[in-house]
Amino acid sequence: MARRKRKDEAPDWVAPDFDEVGFMRREIEGARAAVATIAWAVLGALVALGLYAVLPVLAFFAGIAVGFGMYFVFPLIGIETESFKRRDWIGHGITYFFSWLAFWIILLNPPFSDHTDPTIQGISVSPYHAGYTGDLACLPASIGSVTLGPGNNSLYILFRASDNVGLSNVQVEVAPNSQTPFVVIPTLVTGQKNQCVGHGQESYLGGTYNATFAVAASAYDITIVAVDTSGRQAAVGFHVLTP
Repeated sequence: MARRKRKDEAPDWVAPDFDEVGFMRREIEGARAAVATIAWAVLGALVALGLYAVLPVLAFFAGIAVGFGMYFVFPLIGIETESFKRRDWIGHGITYFFSWLAFWIILLNPPFSDHTDPTIQGISVSPYHAGYTGDLACLPASIGSVTLGPGNNSLYILFRASDNVGLSNVQVEVAPNSQTPFVVIPTLVTGQKNQCVGHGQESYLGGTYNATFAVAASAYDITIVAVDTSGRQAAVGFHVLTP
């Protein structure tokens, strides 16, 4: 028969003494490390931003590499890492990665920076008689070449240019065959009729432009150039035949 345990006998297991002071110190160091991790992520985002213009892939890996510097920097700024275990470093590493990625994405977009080129689309060309106010049979220039019929003394070009921040300059460069090239500054269409068949009032502020110029040659190479406020530019060229 098993012997009954008396009440005054010592238990088999005794809970260790709880080190309140050590626990509080570890929690304080962990909180300080968490704040320092987020601050370090800002630095990593700035490094990645500076390298993005050189090579985006390099910027990505450089930002991650900065995260490993926490192991060496934390002791230098007074954070005691001796008590950190592997799971603590993994937690700070995950916090750094997602914080760095968020800060980097924010810095890659306006108003901090602009890495997006302007866009030019919806180009159409039509014969045009000076003084005519009716609709025009505009032909798309997306195929890179447009052939117009005879009898016109001007060309009417309609296109849309846009940017995620804003455009600083839009121009149409015209190179007639065997003649001196010249530049036409297009007119911004805001609430006025664009004269292309099937289109009514255009209200794309800062987006839709038209340009007209006299026809003095049988062929033109036309290039539309749009430059944004950061100096990034886009250009679209096409050929126009006017027999």
